[in-house]
Amino acid sequence: MKKSLLLLLAAMLLPMAIGAQKLAPSRMDLADNQLIMGHYTTDDIALGGCWGKTYLTGGSPIATDLSPEELAFFQGSKIVAFRVGMSIATPVTSVFLIPIDGNGNLGEMIEWPCEVGEEGWNIVELDTPYLINLPSDYQLRIGFVYNQQNSADKPISAVNVGTIYPSYTLRAGRWQNYGLSNIGNLSLQCIVENDNFPSYVILMRNLTAPKSVKNGDNYTFTFQTSNIGVGQVPAGGCTYEVAIDGNVVSTFTNPDALTSAYNSITKTIPVNDVAEGYHTLTLTAVSVNGEAIENPPVLSFTFKSFDHGFARQMRLVEQFTSVYCTFCPNGTAMLNALCDLRGDIAWVAIHENMGETDPFRTAQCDSLETYQHCTGYPEGSFDRYPGPDSSTPNEVCTVINFGGSASQQQAGANYLSSFLDQFSEDPSHASVFINSTYDEATRKATITVNGELIPDFDQKMGADSRLTVYITEDGLVAAQTSGGNDYVHNNVLRFAPGGVRGVALKRNGDTYENEFVVNIPTTWNPEKLSVVAFISRPLRSGALTDLYVTNANKRKLGEKDEPQPTFIPGDLDGNEILNISDVTLLIQYVLTGQDSGINIDAADYNSDGTTNISDVTEFIQFILANG
Repeated sequence: MKKSLLLLLAAMLLPMAIGAQKLAPSRMDLADNQLIMGHYTTDDIALGGCWGKTYLTGGSPIATDLSPEELAFFQGSKIVAFRVGMSIATPVTSVFLIPIDGNGNLGEMIEWPCEVGEEGWNIVELDTPYLINLPSDYQLRIGFVYNQQNSADKPISAVNVGTIYPSYTLRAGRWQNYGLSNIGNLSLQCIVENDNFPSYVILMRNLTAPKSVKNGDNYTFTFQTSNIGVGQVPAGGCTYEVAIDGNVVSTFTNPDALTSAYNSITKTIPVNDVAEGYHTLTLTAVSVNGEAIENPPVLSFTFKSFDHGFARQMRLVEQFTSVYCTFCPNGTAMLNALCDLRGDIAWVAIHENMGETDPFRTAQCDSLETYQHCTGYPEGSFDRYPGPDSSTPNEVCTVINFGGSASQQQAGANYLSSFLDQFSEDPSHASVFINSTYDEATRKATITVNGELIPDFDQKMGADSRLTVYITEDGLVAAQTSGGNDYVHNNVLRFAPGGVRGVALKRNGDTYENEFVVNIPTTWNPEKLSVVAFISRPLRSGALTDLYVTNANKRKLGEKDEPQPTFIPGDLDGNEILNISDVTLLIQYVLTGQDSGINIDAADYNSDGTTNISDVTEFIQFILANG
């Protein structure tokens, strides 16, 4: 094992025990002049054993820091109680808070003794309320002391709601990260009282959207919004504006009432007539009940518009492994967790010798290992994007280590998924479709890979780009070090027709089609074979910064993957602009069934498999909301 994923290290330093998370509400009634203050304000809690430290028994403090932004609204208010959430019944002996100045210096701890600790939410009323009167750059560390009974207990509740903030424990006189960042926010809240809380304060967070969009397509984004005032904002009471580069393109209102619990809202807008390149989408809450919001909240997101491109179909993962590798089953488990997170992984397991002969190693495996500079197992390449080589400063590599213990696998999968998402900003320069047949009598497989290329493919991807095809097999049983004698190996690379460096695209204008004929050995099971195809920069000795994959696909041997027609739902006239003319054509089609001159596929606006009045209704709502 040579390299490491740096962002995983913080989550993996301490021994830990983790259990399954079950969320259960435990409602609480607040007085009219009270609000919840915390990283999340809902009643969600993880019950039945969530998280614990194997070495922390006896009295242990745990805390989290409220940021200046979270405290700003509550300045001048009083903390009158704590809400402590426990995953299993565990004694809680005190609650406390510590002011932290703008330089990170901790002030004096203020502590209130208590005797609670039931499973679920526990209320600790303060005999002396705490007045929040802090400088604007201060944080406030809030926490409690719990008495973990057994080393295997998992008494701490954490919930994956909102922005996740770190938690801390005091050990050997030093505050250390407790390791909840990959689980959720600590279930700890304050009940805050103020007779002058406003009726509404609109908050927005977590604006998420694709990093790129084709000019003329619809663009869908999601965000969360809430009202932390003491009153409710009814459905339709808050108005939001969407602008692209400062130009308002859409307005809409909240579909549901806004309370302190964040609502998720998804909106779709057209992106038309914008220049190719980067643009800023801005979302602003502008009014409540017809009154303009003073200092309105704003979220922004940068996306890239392009005129030509294709959606990414799958992401290529090349795993370097060996049956004699002690840690490789952990790497395989992490990739399985990655596949559970997303359905776009084209996984190829490349086996190598490791002191002894691996039964699945081939000369082609050796070539791939050499070209990608793999020097240890388990390692892997992810769309062959280059990154820093942690073992050799000032150099790059395409392979990284992704082993780890069982407790690290989900965190590792989350990181790998986010790593792949970082490279979704640019569109794919080609589409990849796989069609294959298999003749049982001759054991001959015919594989055809075809697709489209953007008009300026040579300039953006390179005329020397290559098409590579892998044949992989599942269900191979062989002894695996630390995995047992009957370990099942999947996605095993069997053969690369055309070679591991790939072949030139057989082009006809902006399309291509390549055919490969392969004789399937009798030792291979055709029913468990798959075909992986991808277009990339060519493999060359030493060229680690120029290997990236622009698109990939994977299909079972014998499957047909014909290209699907591209259209915009609702674009019946095919001009790539959604407007009232398309609505008129859709109404005429639903009423009369006449389909002359329209795109029938685009008539199914809501993509439910049928075209009827619901498509008309939803399409009209979209046009009215987006102009």
